Amino acid sequence: MKLWLVSVALLAATSASAAPKKASKETAPAVDPNVAVAKVHGGKVWVVSDSIPGIEGDALDKWLTAHSSNAEIACKGSEDRCSINFLAVFKKPPAKGPMTVMFVDKKEPKVIVDQVSPQTPGAALVYQEGYDLEQNNGFNKGHTYVIRVGQLIKGKFQLYATGEVTLK
Repeated sequence: MKLWLVSVALLAATSASAAPKKASKETAPAVDPNVAVAKVHGGKVWVVSDSIPGIEGDALDKWLTAHSSNAEIACKGSEDRCSINFLAVFKKPPAKGPMTVMFVDKKEPKVIVDQVSPQTPGAALVYQEGYDLEQNNGFNKGHTYVIRVGQLIKGKFQLYATGEVTLK
């Protein structure tokens, strides 16, 4: 009888440990291909007057290395605006929600020349947008502007990246 009880106990123990484990419903988060780019270039903004290629990883790293983060943009004399494209690289992913882009004159860093919050969500390490710098909004040739990219969180601006653009 004792032998039978021991056999039943051993069989129950091995059956319990051999039972298949429940598959996890959670999947591993996708790895952002720009993690290495963020380590090298995080916290900076690049500005160009033409388009920025939609590339990631090593190709993006090469493009960023080949371009200065402090740009000079030539505005056409007859137009009241300069169209730019900018790319911001963050050190870590931002919070979910819209990004906020501030433009301040480098000579007057406390005065916001323009601010925009596009509805583009910012849940990645790289953020890219286009924008028109218009004279009617305070952008003038011969001035250098600091671009601050971040988010408004609980009423405060959380800065993720900065860069400069000079209008010629």
